[in-house]
Amino acid sequence: MPKSQFFLASTCATLILSLAAVSNIAHAEDESRHIAVSGKSERRVAPDMAHLQLDVVTENADAASARREADAITGRALAVLREAGLADADIDSTGLSISPQFRWLKDERKQELTGYRVSRSIEVRLLNLEALGELVTTLTDTGINRMQAPRLGLQDEEALYQELLAAAAENARERADVIAAALGETRGPVISINTERVSTPRPMRAERMMMAADAAAPAPSESYSAGHLSYSVNVNAAFSLN
Repeated sequence: MPKSQFFLASTCATLILSLAAVSNIAHAEDESRHIAVSGKSERRVAPDMAHLQLDVVTENADAASARREADAITGRALAVLREAGLADADIDSTGLSISPQFRWLKDERKQELTGYRVSRSIEVRLLNLEALGELVTTLTDTGINRMQAPRLGLQDEEALYQELLAAAAENARERADVIAAALGETRGPVISINTERVSTPRPMRAERMMMAADAAAPAPSESYSAGHLSYSVNVNAAFSLN
C-alpha cells in the first residue's frame, strides 16, 4: 500500500475511534442525568375463596386395619363436602402415606415393630365463604383429626395484580414529574423498571368461644371472620432528564 493511502486510512480510523469515544462519553453523561423513583399501589379486598387442608391420621397394629379406618373417615368427609355442593374439581383426596411404627427395646438393643400409621390428606377449595363455619364443624364430626386454619384468597388474583401494577407505574411517573418540575427539568423516557409484589393472604380467624352450659352458643358461621386481604405492589423506575 502506498504511504499516502496508508496515512489516509490511519487518519480515518483514528477519527472514527475518536468520534465513538465522544459518543460514549455523551451517552454516559445522558444516563447519569436521571431520576430514580418508587411508585406504590395498595388495595384491601374481601376474599372470595378459602383453601382447607384436612388430615386423617390412624394407627393400628395391622396396616390394613389402619388403612380401612383412615379410608372410612375420608369417605365420610368427602360425603360432607359433596353434600355442601363442592365440585370434584375443588377436592383433592389423593394424599396417602403408610409408615411402620417402632419402639426401642433397650435390653435387646433393637427396634420392635409396634404397628402402622396411615395418613390421608384432603385439600379443598371453597368458593362459598358463608358456608365455612358450618362446614368446618361438620367435618370435625366425621373424624378428621387435623385441620389447618383456612387460607384465604381470590379466585382472580392476577386481575387485581395487573390493576395494582398499572396504578403503581402511574404513581412512579407522577413522582418523577414532581421531582423534575421542582428542579426545573423535564422528565424523559423510562430507562429501567422493576417490580416488587407484596401480598398478605392470611389464615382466617377462627374464634370458636367456649360458652357456659346455660348460654346460647353462636352459630358456626358467626364464629368465623373473613376480614380483608391486603395487597401491595411497588414499581421502581428510573427516568432520564431532558
